[in-house]
Amino acid sequence: SDSDSDSDSSALSSSMSIDKLFPALLQCFGIILCGYVAGRTNIITSTQAKGLGNFVSRFALPALLFKNMVLLDFGNVIWPFLWSILVAKVSVFFIVCVLTLIVASPQGRYSKAGLYSIFATQSNDFALGYPIVEALYQSTYPEYLQYIYLVAPVSLMLLNPIGFALCEIQKWKNEGNHQHSKLLIVGLVVLQVLKNPIVFMVIIGIIAHFVLHQTIPAFMAEFLDGLSNSFGGAALFYLGLSMVGQLRRLTRSTVVTLILLLTAKLLLMPLICKDMVDLLDNSNISALNHSSLSNYAFLYGVFPTAPSVAIYAVYYNAELEVVTSGMVISTFLSAPIMYVSAWLLTIRWMDPQLLMNSLQNISFNISIVSLVALVWTIAVMVLSKKFKRLPHMFTVNLFIAQFLLCIGMILWNFVVKEDNFIGQILTFTLLCSSLYSTYMWPGLIALSLVLIKRFEDLKVSPSMLIINLSSCLWLLFNRVPGRLYLELQFFCAIVNYGQGLFSFALFGLDKHLIILPFKKRLYRLWHGKAEEEVPQTADLPEDIRMTCTQFTKYHKDQCLQEIVKKKRCGKRTMVDCFLGCELVNWLQQVGLAQDRGEAVLYGLRLQQGGVLHHIKQEYDFQDSPLYYRLMAKTTKVRLKMFPLIAQFQE
Repeated sequence: SDSDSDSDSSALSSSMSIDKLFPALLQCFGIILCGYVAGRTNIITSTQAKGLGNFVSRFALPALLFKNMVLLDFGNVIWPFLWSILVAKVSVFFIVCVLTLIVASPQGRYSKAGLYSIFATQSNDFALGYPIVEALYQSTYPEYLQYIYLVAPVSLMLLNPIGFALCEIQKWKNEGNHQHSKLLIVGLVVLQVLKNPIVFMVIIGIIAHFVLHQTIPAFMAEFLDGLSNSFGGAALFYLGLSMVGQLRRLTRSTVVTLILLLTAKLLLMPLICKDMVDLLDNSNISALNHSSLSNYAFLYGVFPTAPSVAIYAVYYNAELEVVTSGMVISTFLSAPIMYVSAWLLTIRWMDPQLLMNSLQNISFNISIVSLVALVWTIAVMVLSKKFKRLPHMFTVNLFIAQFLLCIGMILWNFVVKEDNFIGQILTFTLLCSSLYSTYMWPGLIALSLVLIKRFEDLKVSPSMLIINLSSCLWLLFNRVPGRLYLELQFFCAIVNYGQGLFSFALFGLDKHLIILPFKKRLYRLWHGKAEEEVPQTADLPEDIRMTCTQFTKYHKDQCLQEIVKKKRCGKRTMVDCFLGCELVNWLQQVGLAQDRGEAVLYGLRLQQGGVLHHIKQEYDFQDSPLYYRLMAKTTKVRLKMFPLIAQFQE
């Protein structure tokens, strides 16, 4: 009956503490952001980050696993749920593996199949997954937290060895002479698994569970608590550190592969997890418990890829671009997917009016924010006079279409509440025409870029066509939409009416109009002098003065000979310069820096001491393909922006 359905829906709503999810997400991703900022600004270098990573993976996490394996209550475990997750992971693993073996080129086929399959199935269960599950179920189903410790070893002890075996086979094939036997490959894979501290401590913890009778001795309790309690914050901070510079590895040829892998990880995995629980878990008499486990399985499937997959890619020197970039993107995509999924699962299913009002409010709110971003972006395009160039003529038209789309959505929010048929028709016409215009203009932009042979500026995203097409196909083949269809509708609203945010991210912060003037003004306010002035040697801090003296006296001549080259500037003039990434490599080769982070800090000290500067005086020293010059003198001078240097094309 309707009353029974309503009571089940309200009970389901109370089974998840959705009000605690947003603070948990904010906590997790806030710590991740702090780690990223620390790594991006070289407060913590890559060498120092490795030390933190070793502490997290070899001390804190093993202590946490051992403690929870000893205290685990196997009597409350719903085993069909674990078998369902196992079947789901195995299914996704072999789907990705087989498709990769079929589609991939013969070069590196087996290593790609192994790493891609691990990428799609190994989740970041402990650092990111556990705090989310704790926020959602601590007050309603606290026993759900222990499933994290039972599910995680499935990938590590069952699926990952298969992926490692494929990578070892690829290494064996690349050697050509086949020195290693197949038995040796099996031994290497087994050793690789047993060396994993997570696997080792899970086995030891299960043994101790029965030996110690589910209790931890007093002399061990404080020690284990100290290590295990340090895991959460340190792991999230290290995750942020590990993200620095990873998106730079992404190339145009790997985009399609990355999209398919993210689809398998963030869409296919949660769907199969949910379906497997619905099929295999028949032990629960209560429909509420069954539904709650099914929803929990879906949320578990959305957990992003673990950072350890990037370590596997480095170890086998294969698919670094796809794995590292995918790890970063999946982490940040998982946050909105988890939040929207959990929120929709708590809405009463039999209340369509509530769903419509929620969808309308989200569309209205995102349209207001997008409208403000578009006003800023259009003003930047006009003031910078970029709208006069051919590609940006079409880009400005796209911005205008997005602007009208937001206006139409805002007007619709008011017109739909009034009994004004003519107004509704006119507003609906504006809404639909501007929406489809935003689909057409990116195609014209791409065509214009092709015609003028500027492929490197192509920034057209197919996500809006794809999401709306998925929504239409879902409704075409499924008459009963379901909660996942509703979730897709919410993402459609965000992507459609939030296009202005993407435009602002790409075009709203013009380098010459906004960033550089703001940077120079901030520098003057902070230091009380112009950025172009090189300080006197006596005014420099001790570490900068010593670095500059050391480099000028012992290494400058060698640097000039090995990396400084003449580059053409204009038609007749040659300029002695080098790339920032070239100096970073050179500093590591000669032993002046242990890693790229320390090399960047070394280059920044040289720039602050006036030994080097950017060719146009626009950037600090960076590990990137930007051009820099070595100064002939380091006395106090004011550097001018000569027209000749301004003509230099980076």
